[in-house]
Amino acid sequence: MAAISATVLAVALLLVVKLVSVAGDPQFARQIGWNLLFIGLSAGILAAGAAWWVVRRIMHPLRRLSEAMSEMARTGQLRSDFETAGGGAEVKLIEGTFRALTISLEESQRARERSYVEAVGAVVTAADARDHETSGHSFRVALYAVTLAKGMGIHGEELKAIEWGALLHDVGKMVVPDEILRKVGPLDEREWHIMKQHPTWGFDMLAEVSFLQPEVLDIIYCHHERWDGQGYPRGIAGETIPLAARIFAVVDTYDAITSDRPYRRARGHQLALHELQRVAGQQFDPQVVEAFGELPEVELRRLRELCKRVHPGLSLPVDLLDSLAEPEQEVRAEFGS
Repeated sequence: MAAISATVLAVALLLVVKLVSVAGDPQFARQIGWNLLFIGLSAGILAAGAAWWVVRRIMHPLRRLSEAMSEMARTGQLRSDFETAGGGAEVKLIEGTFRALTISLEESQRARERSYVEAVGAVVTAADARDHETSGHSFRVALYAVTLAKGMGIHGEELKAIEWGALLHDVGKMVVPDEILRKVGPLDEREWHIMKQHPTWGFDMLAEVSFLQPEVLDIIYCHHERWDGQGYPRGIAGETIPLAARIFAVVDTYDAITSDRPYRRARGHQLALHELQRVAGQQFDPQVVEAFGELPEVELRRLRELCKRVHPGLSLPVDLLDSLAEPEQEVRAEFGS
């Protein structure tokens, strides 16, 4: 458009020069020349305006659409609800095609996530059955951990990693012999030494699985470390312990206190919260305990209810499967008190 306006202006000037050189009446020639010059300038301005309109109608919307696509590529997170780019019919056609493709990819990703959860859920349910008198432990701590992590401002892939790490935290216990894992009385020194290897065994089992994020392995390897450095297997302390593992340690203990055991009945929410607060700064990160204390008790009860129908050999309940497959979503379910 700029080239056209420049050409029009140049032609007008040439016409002015030519008219002045051949006209017998200089005043008349000048008058015509000024008119032609005005026409040329007007044409240039109109061409520039048309160019600006084309850029605004097509180029700017395309740039916004390109930025949305680049952001998805950079973060690896699909979003079919991205803000519309606007513009004319051409841009809207491109945007509609891209949005439809994104929706299709999202649906495929959700289906894959559900299949992953179903497969891992079967393994986790079987592992829980070996070690826990009440089923659903790994699913409860996964939901608790996700809720706490969201309360601390964690989202996206890191949130999914915390969920998977919580589900798989005790996978290393599959190597522990039954006579140690299911022993009713206290473990002797040799048995305790074997039991304390399960975080390392779990880490070794899954370290080469490419689709697991680092935070998954952090939980598996570090969920028995303590804030004061008295944990295992490495005895690391404070913020050296990965945040995902510090989050998990709090919800794991909460679930242990609020679940039935052969030697005692389950304790209530307030008593469990008091116990967490008592050992904050020793066993647990004080800030994580504080954040956990801000979670509504009714929400924790709702999550526990979702896991009541988990049993070895049975499919996962649909509402629990949905919660695990899409941890970012707020899935609500009704339950009795």
